[in-house]
Amino acid sequence: MPGHKKFTITPRYYDPIKEEILERTEMIKRELSGEENFGVRAHKITFDRRSSPGPNTSGLQIIIAVGLGLAFLSWLYFGNPVLHLLWLIIPIYLFLKFKKKATKH
Repeated sequence: MPGHKKFTITPRYYDPIKEEILERTEMIKRELSGEENFGVRAHKITFDRRSSPGPNTSGLQIIIAVGLGLAFLSWLYFGNPVLHLLWLIIPIYLFLKFKKKATKH
């Protein structure tokens, strides 16, 4: 086969664990030698999260679960009139809720 058609390549393997170990050992060596690092690694820049991760939804989930449980138990105890009552209460609640949001904006 002609020389220009030969394909020779030496494979390179990336091992993230080995890379992390090498970075840590280099960082420790720099700290021991007294060099300043300023929190920046050779190829990684880390950013701190400045905002909170968001509201905790576990409380809302508990309220929904308790509400559904109470609705089911009241349906077992009182029967279908409870469902008719819910069909009246839910639209009124939603109307009042969206009416308050519309007046705020």
